[in-house]
Amino acid sequence: MPIMTRMRDNMPVVLFGLLIVFLITIVFEWGMDYLGLRQKGGDVVGKVNGKSIHYKEFSELLKNVSDNQKAQSGVEPDENQLKQARDQVWQNLVTQHLLNEEIERLGLAVTDQELVDWVRGDNPPEDLRRNFVDSTGQFRKDMYEQFLVNPNQFIRDPKGADPEFGTKWLAEYEKGLRQRRLQEKLQSLVIASVRVSDGELRQRFLDQNQKLEAVYALFDANTLVKENEAELDDAALRSYYEENLDQYRFEASRKLKYVLLMEVASSADTASRWKEMEDAGAKAKSGIDFIQLVYTYADKPDSGTFFRHGEMSPALERPVFSARSGDIVGPVQDADGLHLIKVLEERASGKEYLHASHILFTLDGGADTTLVKALAQRVANEARGGKDFAALARQYSKDGGSAEHGGDLGWFTHGRMTATFENAAFKAKTGEVVGPVRSPFGLHIIKVHARDSRELKIANVTMKIAASPQTKNDIFDRAKDFAFNAKESDFVKEAQQTGFDVKETQIQEKSGVIPGIGVNESATKWAFNNKVGSVSEPFTILSGYAVFSLTEVKDAGIRSFDEVKESVKPLAVRKKKIELAKAMASEVRAKLAPGDSVTKVRELKPGVIVQETGSFTAAGMIPGIGRDMNFLGATAGLQVGQISPAVQSQRGAFLIQLLSRSPFDSTAFNAQREILQSRLLQDKRNRFLADWIEKLKEKADIEDRRDIFYR
Repeated sequence: MPIMTRMRDNMPVVLFGLLIVFLITIVFEWGMDYLGLRQKGGDVVGKVNGKSIHYKEFSELLKNVSDNQKAQSGVEPDENQLKQARDQVWQNLVTQHLLNEEIERLGLAVTDQELVDWVRGDNPPEDLRRNFVDSTGQFRKDMYEQFLVNPNQFIRDPKGADPEFGTKWLAEYEKGLRQRRLQEKLQSLVIASVRVSDGELRQRFLDQNQKLEAVYALFDANTLVKENEAELDDAALRSYYEENLDQYRFEASRKLKYVLLMEVASSADTASRWKEMEDAGAKAKSGIDFIQLVYTYADKPDSGTFFRHGEMSPALERPVFSARSGDIVGPVQDADGLHLIKVLEERASGKEYLHASHILFTLDGGADTTLVKALAQRVANEARGGKDFAALARQYSKDGGSAEHGGDLGWFTHGRMTATFENAAFKAKTGEVVGPVRSPFGLHIIKVHARDSRELKIANVTMKIAASPQTKNDIFDRAKDFAFNAKESDFVKEAQQTGFDVKETQIQEKSGVIPGIGVNESATKWAFNNKVGSVSEPFTILSGYAVFSLTEVKDAGIRSFDEVKESVKPLAVRKKKIELAKAMASEVRAKLAPGDSVTKVRELKPGVIVQETGSFTAAGMIPGIGRDMNFLGATAGLQVGQISPAVQSQRGAFLIQLLSRSPFDSTAFNAQREILQSRLLQDKRNRFLADWIEKLKEKADIEDRRDIFYR
């Protein structure tokens, strides 16, 4: 494809993609000045350290996100996706404000010459460069230079109204480049002190590559320490409590009652969608091109895909596979909405598919096998005698997944079932009942309903049944009315009179998560800024609204000893047992002479588990143990043949003897050095940068007022 054509075809993607600024792993999309949207006044969506974020600015950036999602998926974002997009844009804007403050504070600047050297140099911005690569992968510098001289030749106004559209676009792109370079300079300053030492590099290599083998003796606290040996009085329990006060701190919390008003389609919405689909069906049957109908009516265009049995829902599969090429199926309602389907083509799939049902009799759980076999044989005879198979399955089958559906297993092909079941089913004739057949799951009686080896190409008009704008407005009005009335009367009583279910929940101040609803910072902020008895305005949640009543306020603190005594006891006893196990291990260790093996512990202390680990690395899992950092740390410090002191663990204590350590492979280290250094440095930089940005946010005065503008 010619480069110029590709540029024009790719413009929706390019226009969006070229405005994205990367700061290592943090993506700052849609920076403040890229589109010239900074305002002097207007409605304020929020503030960052006193600087306003205006509604127009925020909504324009949100539209960019929404348009990009639509370009990628082919459908309009739903309410849930829009909410997530609002959160994404907000976080990006907050971060961008804070970064701009740092850029200004440090006096960073980018000269025009720097941009010229970058754009016209040997390594131009990659997001521009990749649009001038030909089919052989070669960068067409000549075409790129033409673009810089006359961007209007390559980028044209989608509406065809502005002949200087490309020039203006390139000017805005240059603003984005300036911002990108400023952030790169800021990034360089922030991470300038991050280094990787030779010791760190060598240790990372050893952790990943050096093989260790050990033998250990496990002094299991549960089996070696008796309960009466670890009994504790109140003084000891209180001592444990005071040593571990942080475990008994609790955050400030609030208890809430709430009602949910979900945005569900009304009967009128459903009827309207049915009418649309019936209109599409009438046009299809009148001879109008079905593919055109797909693009006219479908929520997400689908121009034709081959399906095999088992790849569609049962509601669609039955009528579709009962049709022939050229047939129109539907409208049919399924879980995801309404469907009108045309079968475009059929072909052999190369595989045979069966539709079968079964009745399962389990043989475990202490059941009398003879009686179960006799019952299975009797039921099989009844099924072969003409009794309703589905009714028998509902009565007798122990397969909870299929019994309620009359034993229906749907369609399947070879390799989907256990071998004995599959062999019996594929040998049976259509309509035949076979069995009992034994499998690892029990005894099966199988009925084959149909077999087929086709796959069908279909075009599908899909329409979701969703709440209309009018319905959403009505639901919001109901939420507002309920909130108003609940403030004037009693929350629970008003909910009962209105027919709403009242739910209860408790939230923590720092988490932002409302159990049963999810993350909702605005509602959490409301709960911690109001008094008991307060009733909220409706808050937007995923697919609806919530109205809250604050029922309990609990400030942060520490639970008293008496309050937590019963939960303290098992923890304190456990700690005591581990201490006794470690003391026991230390005592045994003192009896081992130089040159002894850890295996001698079996003689000195019967009941101790002695076992070899097999090969492991410091960065991996220890066979039979898992990832025990105390074990790994102790092993790393041992010489081959040396036995460790007692090493405490969550299970008790270990005595560890290192059996072998593979030598340091300098050749492999030198071969991997560059990659290891790059990865380790990148890891350290990412962590450092993420922590730095988080600290900026913690120190910042951030005011989020989005809930005023968005329901």
